[in-house]
Amino acid sequence: MALMQRLKTNLYLQYTVAFIVLAIFIFAIVPITGSTLIWNSDGITQHYPALVYWRKMLKGLVFSHHLWSQWDWNIGLGTDTIQTFAYYVMGDIFTYPSIFFHQDQMVAYYSVMVVVRLFLIGLSFIFVAKRLIPGSKHFALVIGSIIYTFSGYTAYVTFAHPFFLNPLIILPLLILGLYNALNHQRYIFLIVSVAWALFNNFYLGAMLALGMIIYWLILLISTKKYRKLVLNLKLIGAVVVGAGLSALLLLPSLVQLMSSARATSELANGLTFYPYSYYFTLPGLAISNANRPYWVTGGILTLGIIAVIWSLRRFKEHLAINITFIVGFVILMFPTLAALMNGGSSPSNRWAQMLLFPIAIVTIYMINDLDSLHRRDYYWFTGYGILAVISLFMADNFAFTYDLGGVAAIYFVTIFILLFAKLPVHFKHKAQLIAASLVILVSFNAIVIMRDRHANQYSIDDTMLVSSSQAHQLTSSQNSFEEAIKETETTGRSSIDNQLSNLTGDSPADNLAILANTFNINSYWSLQNKYVDSLSKALENNTNNPNDAVNTADYRTTFLHLLGVSNVFLTDDNTAEPANYEITSNVTNSQRLYNTTTTMPLIYQSAGTMSSAAFKKLSPSEREVALINNTVYKNAKNKVAKTLLNKVQQLKFFSLPQTSAKTQHIKVKLPTSDYTPTSYSIEIPKSVKGYELHVRLTNIKYTAGTLKNRYNNALNNYIEKHNQKIMYENDDTDNRYNTGLYQLGWLRTNLFNISPTTGSTGAFTIDATYGKITNTFEQVGSENLSFYNPKSSTTLNLGTITSKKDNFSLHMSNPGTYEFDIELEAVPTGTSLDNAIKANQAASKIKIDKNTVTANYHANSKTILATSIPYSDGWKLAGYDGKLPRVNKAFVGIPVKAGTNHIKLTYKTPFAQLGIIISLIALIATIIIAILELLKSKAPRKDT
Repeated sequence: MALMQRLKTNLYLQYTVAFIVLAIFIFAIVPITGSTLIWNSDGITQHYPALVYWRKMLKGLVFSHHLWSQWDWNIGLGTDTIQTFAYYVMGDIFTYPSIFFHQDQMVAYYSVMVVVRLFLIGLSFIFVAKRLIPGSKHFALVIGSIIYTFSGYTAYVTFAHPFFLNPLIILPLLILGLYNALNHQRYIFLIVSVAWALFNNFYLGAMLALGMIIYWLILLISTKKYRKLVLNLKLIGAVVVGAGLSALLLLPSLVQLMSSARATSELANGLTFYPYSYYFTLPGLAISNANRPYWVTGGILTLGIIAVIWSLRRFKEHLAINITFIVGFVILMFPTLAALMNGGSSPSNRWAQMLLFPIAIVTIYMINDLDSLHRRDYYWFTGYGILAVISLFMADNFAFTYDLGGVAAIYFVTIFILLFAKLPVHFKHKAQLIAASLVILVSFNAIVIMRDRHANQYSIDDTMLVSSSQAHQLTSSQNSFEEAIKETETTGRSSIDNQLSNLTGDSPADNLAILANTFNINSYWSLQNKYVDSLSKALENNTNNPNDAVNTADYRTTFLHLLGVSNVFLTDDNTAEPANYEITSNVTNSQRLYNTTTTMPLIYQSAGTMSSAAFKKLSPSEREVALINNTVYKNAKNKVAKTLLNKVQQLKFFSLPQTSAKTQHIKVKLPTSDYTPTSYSIEIPKSVKGYELHVRLTNIKYTAGTLKNRYNNALNNYIEKHNQKIMYENDDTDNRYNTGLYQLGWLRTNLFNISPTTGSTGAFTIDATYGKITNTFEQVGSENLSFYNPKSSTTLNLGTITSKKDNFSLHMSNPGTYEFDIELEAVPTGTSLDNAIKANQAASKIKIDKNTVTANYHANSKTILATSIPYSDGWKLAGYDGKLPRVNKAFVGIPVKAGTNHIKLTYKTPFAQLGIIISLIALIATIIIAILELLKSKAPRKDT
């Protein structure tokens, strides 16, 4: 009885009960099926390995007082630890309690903390909303919290990127801090909230900062009493102090961001406007999360959308909030504005999560004032509902689906309940019935929206969630790679193939190998060293992308040797076996080990030198060969070692009626029934047998064409194929031939479809096949916000040349016009490559310790040694005061003098110490402000 009485009066208990009920309906299927909340894409490949790795680092700091290394050799080619983990875990306070649990419990911990974050989102909202709208009805606050907590955004990131939930916890606190500063001149809450926002994640923190700046400006426009210079200067000062508190992590993180591959990305993916289909489907996306174009996750609970309409019709009454909605709508219209909100990169609308707060707030206002509803409101509600249904119908390719029918039904039932509240029907407990109906309907709406990533959880073939047993197996099995590498007695790096097999999601690679000492070059993280990325691009590494600079190096033998890769693990179905690597009997986690004992050392003097200008004139395949024997830097003298370089050969090839040539121009229009040369014969000299075959595509141009072009091409091709079947095969038995139905079907699937398969956003693939090896050049479209990386040329590795295979073929994917030039190059491998490597002179006694590398080298004259240590301003050379040179585009160069040199490289994260100093100063300032506010609150108030 006491509990029931508390439930009637305690708002937080009411919310807790509502959340538990919702959580059971949403997540119960996960433990029942033995699954986890780890997504089979970025969840298992990034977020989970980051948590496990960070737990180990943090545990060493807390319990053993052992600070982790600032440079981590076990991530890719080596990287700054903060550059990798500041984005994922270092500022995420929900990862910190992991140190109190065993590693075997991390799978469960990951899932539990996702639900904890969701719970805290609603709790944070209620804490703030009850202060911003005092006297609100409890059920209105609970409904507001559900609308704020459960949406298309949370439905996606709960499973895909759990740390993206954190801003929704912080945002209400920032808003309360802003109001406390403006209304009461109390700043501590704002200072702490700003510090948390920026410490949590620099990217998400910057997004929150932009949103808060916009809202602050809106408040200044809409509220006269806030337009006071001193008041706002104090507010700005508080924000600066809050930012200063986070500087120990924020400052080095920002510096690392500027030295990452993302710092050079094209604004808004080159878009001026979104595809027209985006605008047509936007109204429906507000209430459904069936699609997520440009990160418009939508799925706002229908009562929230109705409340927005209600609020906009009372524009002056809720002026600041309504201006916020207008500003938000404008940003949604233009890719450039979305890109600016996204830190000046891709046109991602992740920022739109912040609109959930004002939406939930106006919902509370509306519920508190249901009597204000009148006939015209219902007209607007219904009109928008019809518009949303039509929009969803178009987005679903003109088909009635569960997503369309479900949310449409909920929307119109919500209108009916609101209409019933206004009907002149009076009976006991009507108000309670209305309240209960709204809570139940909003909760059901939340359950429907939260299906998202686990809508297919009941299908063993389609589920996107990793099972608990599989997650544990993948965790424990990483040590097997380390043991296999130790058995080879080699000290180089490794390349580990995809471990997820048929569980593989959208990720281009996985980072599970960091859970053991494998030194895997494949490193799939959001921030990549821009210099390594630059080298990868210069060599036209086909597997390079903004989130994985090297990836597998396309299994190019010379590139792998250049990077010091001694061990390559390949699955049996991977036919891209690099030359010079001997197959072993070792099979680890279904991957066979290939090993070589001849690779480039970590520090060495090349046989020759080459200027950057000369290097640039070479083809990508020639560049990778040149780097084996030549150190490349800006002002180097061209004393080029050419023995290996001269063995690179261009091959002639042809396809009738073309003549044999070293370069062929290709233009293909798809779909087509015309003859197009896509299979070529190669002239293979005996001298290149055993070499590696590289296919280079240059001047790549692809045009999908307008909708009308694509429609006409597809229709003409359909008709022509039918006619050819009759003409050449005398076959007229296709009784399903129907141009009218074909036209309708094509329009249904293409009119409002911006998926990569249509090519409408510039997405396409080109496959090159030689023997059993097929390599694919994939250009993702502008709608792909993580991997968009437009290329006009690429080089594809097609494996070892044999005399039996003298042809290769091309295949293009999407309809459209393809145009490019193609060249073939044979790259030397085998003994030639081994001898070239031996022609270099390695440093002796190379030793890697925590944040240091030491070695000895005797130089005949003053020179610059090459390394495969990724370049960073954090590296310093003992006894050398200048900035270290960058060699081979990506690596640290070591200046040495004639004679014996004792080399000692030391690494310190740039600006880390300055960040700590700023944070300490800000902490002192915060304490002073807190004391002053405490004294002020205890001072007797003056009579007015």
